[in-house]
Amino acid sequence: MQKARDFLQGNEKDPENMSAQKIKTGQRISRYVVKTAIILAVIAFLVVLSLLTVYEIRYEPPKEAAQVTAFSFIERSEPSQDEWFLLPVPKQLQEGTGSFIMPDVIRFESNNDLYPLLSEALLRYTGRPASVAPGNPSIRIQHDPGVPPQGYRLSVNPGGIYIAYADRAGLYYGMIALGQIDKQHDGHLPALEITDWPDLEVRGIMLDISRDKIPTMETLYEIVDMLSMLRYNHLQLYVEGFSFGYPSFRDLWEHTETPVTGEEMQELERYAAERMIELVPNQNMLGHMSAWLATDRFAHLAECPDGYMLLGLIEHISTLDLSNPESLELVKQMTDDMLPYFSSTYFNANLDEPFELGQCNTRDLAEEMGGPGYLYLDFLKKLNTYVRDNHGKQMLIWGDIAAKHPEIIPEIPDDIILIEWGYESVHPFDKHAARLREADLTFLLAPGTSSWTTFTGRTDNMMGNIDAAVDAALKHGGLGILLTDWGDLGHWQYWPVSWAPITYGAAVSWNYESRHNLPLTDILNEMIFRDRSGEIGSIMLDLGRYNQFEEFAMVNMTTTMQAYMFGILDPVMANAIQNRILRELPNLVQIGDDVTAELMSRFENPQPYNYRAILDYTVLLGDRLQNARMDRDDSGLIVDELNNAIRMIQLGALARHYVQWMREYDTATKLELLSEMKQLVEIIIPEHERLWLTRNRSGGLDRSLHGFITMQDAIESEIKKQQRNPVARYLATLGDKLIAAGAALYIDR
Repeated sequence: MQKARDFLQGNEKDPENMSAQKIKTGQRISRYVVKTAIILAVIAFLVVLSLLTVYEIRYEPPKEAAQVTAFSFIERSEPSQDEWFLLPVPKQLQEGTGSFIMPDVIRFESNNDLYPLLSEALLRYTGRPASVAPGNPSIRIQHDPGVPPQGYRLSVNPGGIYIAYADRAGLYYGMIALGQIDKQHDGHLPALEITDWPDLEVRGIMLDISRDKIPTMETLYEIVDMLSMLRYNHLQLYVEGFSFGYPSFRDLWEHTETPVTGEEMQELERYAAERMIELVPNQNMLGHMSAWLATDRFAHLAECPDGYMLLGLIEHISTLDLSNPESLELVKQMTDDMLPYFSSTYFNANLDEPFELGQCNTRDLAEEMGGPGYLYLDFLKKLNTYVRDNHGKQMLIWGDIAAKHPEIIPEIPDDIILIEWGYESVHPFDKHAARLREADLTFLLAPGTSSWTTFTGRTDNMMGNIDAAVDAALKHGGLGILLTDWGDLGHWQYWPVSWAPITYGAAVSWNYESRHNLPLTDILNEMIFRDRSGEIGSIMLDLGRYNQFEEFAMVNMTTTMQAYMFGILDPVMANAIQNRILRELPNLVQIGDDVTAELMSRFENPQPYNYRAILDYTVLLGDRLQNARMDRDDSGLIVDELNNAIRMIQLGALARHYVQWMREYDTATKLELLSEMKQLVEIIIPEHERLWLTRNRSGGLDRSLHGFITMQDAIESEIKKQQRNPVARYLATLGDKLIAAGAALYIDR
C-alpha cells in the first residue's frame, strides 16, 4: 500500500520512467550544446570575417621606392699644407709678416700666481714645457680689463708672443689658440693678431649617463679634455635611477649597477676645473623615477601605482606621488647624498616630464590647487627652498612644464634658472625665450646633438636645432646653451657619433656668425679625428643623413630605429602603432601649438621607405671609412664603432622593409631577407658588447643588449614560421592577421 501511495505521489522512483527522463534530458542538453556551438561558431566566424575585413581595409600595399643610382655626399676635404684652422673661429684675426719659431722650452717673465695655469696649459696644448726666464721671455702676458669676459688678445711677431687676457678663462683660451696654431705650423708660427671672446657666457654640455651607458673614469677624462679644447665651460652628467652611487641607498644599486661614486665626481670636478669647466650636479627627482618606483622600498610612492598608459600604449610608472610626504623626504635625502660632493653653486634638479602628475593619487589635490601646474609649482618651491637653504646652490630645472602651463611662470622663484629644451630644428626657441625674458627669468636654451635613437645622428636637424637655440639666446639675453646628448632606448650611438654636433655647438655658441663659412669637415679632420686622409669629417656628417631615404623626417629619431622598437610585426599593427605615435608627438616633444602644424605636415605625404638606398649609401660610406688615417690611439676603435653602427642601420633598414613587404613577398624572398638579418644581428651583438666595455662600465650593458636580442629572437621566430609546411604557415599568417586587426582597432580607440 505504501509503495502505491509513493508511486501516486511521485515518491517512488520508477526505473523505466527515470530512464526515459534521462534520455529526454540528455537530448535537450545535446540540442542546447549543439545550438550553442553553432551560435558560437557563427559569432566566431563573424568576428573572424569582421577582423579580416578590418585587416584588408587597413592594409595598404607598400609603394616601390625609386632606384637611386648616384648619391650626393658632402665634399671631401683634400689635406693642404697651406690651410690652417682655429676652433672656435676667432672674431678678429689679422695676419702680419714674418714668423716666430717656438723654442723647445717656453720662457716666462716671472713665477707669478698664473704660472701653474700657464705651464700646464702650454704643455697640454703645445707639448712644450715652460720655465721662468727674467728678461728674456718667449711669452709676455698682461691682464687687460678692456678685453671682454673670457676673452683674449694674442699677438705673434718675430720677437715673441704677447697675450692680453680678461680673466683666467681668457688666458687659458688664449693658450688653446696658441697650441692650435703651433701644432698646425710645426712650431713656425705666422705673425698675426687675434682678438676673441665668446658670444655666450655659458657653453654647456649635458651627457646622459643614466640610459644604461656610464663611461669609465678614463673616458670621462677624455671627454673633459675634448670639451676643454672646444672651450665649453659647463658640464652636467645626467642622473636618474642609480647611475650615481647614493650612500644612503647602497642596497638598491651595489649588486646590480656600476655607478659614478661621489669620490669619482670629486676627482672629475678637480680635473675639469683645471681645464676651465664647471662640473654641475644633475639629478632628476619628480618624473623619471621609474628605477626608484620599481623597488619594493619605494613602490608605494608612485603617482599611478597601477600604471599610466603613455601614448595610450605603454604602461608607465615614473612620477612621484606629491600628496605623500615621503616623496619630498626621499628627494631631500637624494640631494643630501649627492650635493656635498660638488663645489659648483648650481644644481640641475631637472623635474621634467612628470607624465602622470595629477592623473591618479593627486587628481583631487591638483584640482583643488587650480591644476597640475600649480601642484608642480608647490613642489618646486619646497625643493628650491631646501636646496638653497641647506646646500647653498642655485637650482636649474627643465622648462617643459612652464611651457605647458605658462600660467605658473609669474610665480616661479626668480632665483631659479629655467632650461628651455627642444630637439627639432623647428622648435620655437625664439618665442619661448622671449616669454622667459618678459618674466625676467634667467634661462638657458637646450638643443640636442640629434645622435640618440639614430645610430649615427641627424646632421641637418642638429645644425638647425643648435642654430635656433644660439640665435634665441643671443636675441633674448639667455645665459647660454646646454647641448644635450641623450641615450634613449639603449644608448646605441657610440661616443664618436656625438663629436660632430659637439664641435658644431662649440663653434656657433662661441662665434655665431662663423656658421656661414665654417669649414666643419676640415675642423673635424684636423682637430677632432686628426685624419690625414681628409675623409672622416665628411663621412661623419654624411652618416647622419641616411634618413633622407626614409618616409619622412621623423621626430627625435629615425624610422629605421623604429624597426627595433616594433620588431617583426604585421604591417597593419606596425602602421597603427606608428600612426598613434605621430598623433601623440606634439604632447611629447613640447613644441607648442605655434609649430605643431608645421611639424605634423612632415607626415602627410610620406615617400616610400627606400631600404635599398640606405644599404647602398651606408656601404659606400663604410668603404670610404677604411681609407681614414687617424693619428689617434683609439683610431682602430673608432673605425670598429662606426662599422657596427652601420650594421645597426642596415639591420634596421632590412627589418623595416621586411615588415612593410612581408605580405607581398614569396617564402623564398622572405627567407633570403631574414637570413641577411640573422647574419647581421649575430655580428652586432658580440661586437656591441666588446665596444661598450672599451669605453664604459659594465652596468647597463645587459639592458642595452636586450633590444638586439629581442630583434634576434623575432628574426629566428619568423624564420621558423616561414619554414613550416604550407598549411601551418597559412594558419599562422591568418592568426597574425586577426591579431593585427584587433590590435589596430585597440590602438586607434
